[in-house]
Amino acid sequence: GVGARARERACDAALRCAGPPLFAFGVALVLGIARETVDATARELRRRARERLANVVAACATACAVNALFNHAMCAWTKPGTPKDERARRAMERRANETRREDGGETGNGLREAIERGRFCETCDTVKPDLCHHCSVCKRCVLKMDHHCPWVMNCVGARNYRYFFNFIAYAWVGCAFATIGGAFVLFGANEVGPTDAETLRRVIFVTVMATAVLCALGFMVYWQAYLALTGQTTIDYYNWMDLKQAMKARGLTPPMRPPFDQGAAKNWQEAFDERGKFWFLTWAAPRFRAHSGSGVYYEAYGPRQL
Repeated sequence: GVGARARERACDAALRCAGPPLFAFGVALVLGIARETVDATARELRRRARERLANVVAACATACAVNALFNHAMCAWTKPGTPKDERARRAMERRANETRREDGGETGNGLREAIERGRFCETCDTVKPDLCHHCSVCKRCVLKMDHHCPWVMNCVGARNYRYFFNFIAYAWVGCAFATIGGAFVLFGANEVGPTDAETLRRVIFVTVMATAVLCALGFMVYWQAYLALTGQTTIDYYNWMDLKQAMKARGLTPPMRPPFDQGAAKNWQEAFDERGKFWFLTWAAPRFRAHSGSGVYYEAYGPRQL
């Protein structure tokens, strides 16, 4: 109804307005935890003659913060990809030509099929391939859309998924080191005299903050890793669950695997655009080049992108 549409528009506007302050808060949070870990926690560990542990905690917290901020900025800067991109358009044209040949040269069947399947976006005036969805916040269709993330002021899709995952993964690992370092200070042996009140206050603060972020990001990292390994997105995971439940309700046996699942290794390689000899390491390396694939998927043509 009219009221529901008004609420949806209000939510979309709220997400757009929340983007800049959440982006700035995320940067400040990463920098703040890294700074306090190095300046308070690691310094206190050195005072207690735990030099090696202090160096590990400081180095890892700093490295993770740098990588998290890089991927955070790249995820915000990189467009997630739309069906109107050149590479996507070429892939969709190849699919349309193949469909036309299968139909004996008859034109218009691809568009008619897209409309019948609900895969045509009237707002963007474009056919949506599988895994592509319209974002009402960004006001555009997004290839392999996972979700809209106000923390990066952007949609997470085919082109920038690598940056989003590495952002939350590095932030999570950095918070783990900050928590470990703080735990050693707060609960470890202290044979060199009491810690001064100011340092103790700072260590408690950064340890509590790091632990909170660690817990919050832990589920998200696990969830996104599961999606990447199974060739799914957040939106299409729930669509897949709904389809399976509908098939079971009709007495049918649903497929065991999602339609775009190529196996864990190939799914990961495709999500992160890394297929070299050392792909299992390079997926986490900083990279300026966005995903080079088309981002176009059609279930009828198999699990790989066209």
